[in-house]
Parts: sequence; structure tokens; C-alpha cells
Amino acid sequence: MAGEFLESAAPYFRQSDTQLSSTVQRICALCILLPLPLLHYGWRTVLMVLFGILSAAAAEGLWNLAAKRRQTLSDMTAVETGFTCALLMPACAHYQLVIFAAASAMLIGKLPFGGRFRTPFIPAAVGYSLSAVCFPSETFTYSRISEKISAFGANTLLHPVFSQAELLRSGKNPSLHIGEYLLGEVTGPLGTTSVVLLFTAAVWLLFTGNLAWQSMTSSLAAITVISFFVPYPNVSSYMYVVCDLLGGSTLFCCLFFAAYANYCPKLSTARVFWGGLCGALTVLIQHFGSVEAGCVFAVLIMTPFADAFDRMVWHCRSKGITYRQIKRRIEQRITYRLKTQQERELDEFKKTQ
Repeated sequence: MAGEFLESAAPYFRQSDTQLSSTVQRICALCILLPLPLLHYGWRTVLMVLFGILSAAAAEGLWNLAAKRRQTLSDMTAVETGFTCALLMPACAHYQLVIFAAASAMLIGKLPFGGRFRTPFIPAAVGYSLSAVCFPSETFTYSRISEKISAFGANTLLHPVFSQAELLRSGKNPSLHIGEYLLGEVTGPLGTTSVVLLFTAAVWLLFTGNLAWQSMTSSLAAITVISFFVPYPNVSSYMYVVCDLLGGSTLFCCLFFAAYANYCPKLSTARVFWGGLCGALTVLIQHFGSVEAGCVFAVLIMTPFADAFDRMVWHCRSKGITYRQIKRRIEQRITYRLKTQQERELDEFKKTQ
């Protein structure tokens, strides 16, 4: 009987929190982002969140019922996924778009792979990317903050506003200030426009132990550095860095997708390299790709390789290749180069004694 079991390769990790508690804590972080869209767009925000949650829950329930499996709605993954999909949508989006994204996230991104944490992809990222590819005009067309959006009306009199990425690609300057990004006075998805609220959510996730801060900081650093060398036309040197970093859903995705502790690498060194590549891919996709929301697609590309980064770092450590050893060797070489010939001869003499 023992021969039927196969031992997996190292490294091994232990999860301190339960799956349910970590999901509830992430849902609480998403709730922190709700006050600003509620202030700007009213109760339509609540309806979009409810449609997203109910669609994800219905998709999971019907799947388990059809497959004659035990219901897994109690793990709250459907709530988190539907909530996230709703916050990534524009306020003027049709409810059908939220339903499509949430249901696709569960039926394509989670359930076919076996359920929670067995999928190589973050379900909400899958649902949002599908809506971005299938319905790009609806996903990236926003309404003005000053306009009132009806919860159930047709909203045919709205004045649509293109996304910042579309304006930058067409050579137009969004003419925004950093203060508007901080306070959320910019057009964009429901839960991604306020830097202050996103920072508060990051502090909450860090406090509860549900934030892979190494992946988030390395991805943000990579976006900042690389975007500085890939400018937009008619935009000042520092503002196109701000637009890439704070515009659209980039900061939200770095926080809730790239820093998702259950889907990114587990070793801190692996997280740094993995997050840096996510940031580099984000800039490349946003500047040279045919789709927007580059961070979502970058995380989708990199998430299946998270385990490979862990094993690569583990293999290097087992061979004695560590950051501290490399740093020590570099310091020793620099110190040796700075010494005079007499000091070097004195060191050699001390070694022979």
C-alpha cells in the first residue's frame, strides 16, 4: 500500500491560516475599496457586486450539482471571485458583463482544475481577461465621475470616456495630477482608482498575513523603472511612470493578484524574481500589446511558473548558492581590489603563518 504513494519533490510549505479565514480576510480588504465607488456611483455599485457574487456562487453550485460533487460554496471563494470581478468593471458596464466575468472565472478558471488552489490561475484574473478580450469596448469604456448612472435604466445619455491607456496610446495626455490619483478622482474601474484606499487594503492584508509583499514591491519597482525608459508621446517624463503605475487596474492587480500568497512563489527570493518579471511583462503588454490591463495578463502568464521559481531557488540553495554568499564574495573582491600591494602581501603572509 505504501508503494502506491509518491513523495513530491522539495520544497515543502506549511500554511498557518485556514483557507476560509484567509479568504474572509481578503474579502474584508475588498470591502475597504467600496466607499469611494459608493460615493461616486451610488447603489449601482452594490448591485454590481451582488450580481458578481451571485453569478460566481450559482456557477459553482450548478457545476458541483451536475458533477455530483460535494458543494464547496462554504470556502467563500465564489464570494471573493465575484467581488473582485465586479470591482474591476467600469461603473457604466452592463450587469451582463459582470455576470459573464464572474461565471467565466468559476467555470473556466477554477472548477475544471479541481477547485480552490488546484488551479494554476487566479479565477478572477481569468474572468476579467476573458471579458477584456471578448468585450473590450464595454470593459474599457468608463463614465465621468460627475454623471449619475441609473441602477436599472438604459443610461443612453451618458458621455463615455476612454481609458487612460487608450488616450496614451493615441498620443493624448490625460492631464491628471498625482493628487487626483491619491483621492480617486480619476475615471477607471470601480475599485482601482483610489491609491489611499488601495494602500489601506494593503496594510490590512499585510497585517493579517495574506500579502506577499515581496512580489508586490518587486513588481511595482519593475514597472516604475522599465516604464521610465518606455515613454509615451506628449507626456512628461515622470507622468508616464505615474500613468503606468497608478492608472487603470495596475496597482489593484499588483495588490490582489501578483501578491496573492497562495498563487505566487512561497520563498521570498523566488517572489522577488517572479514579481519583477510580472512587472516587466506588464509594461511590455501595456505599451506594445493589443490589449489593456497588462498586469492581469502578466500575472496569468507567470502564475503557472510560480512553483518552478520556488524549485529553482531551492535547488540553488541546496548547491550553496545563496544571496548572502554571493554578496560576501562580491564584498571580498571589492575589498581586495581596494587594497594596496603591501596590504595584499601582508594578508598572504598572515595566511601562511
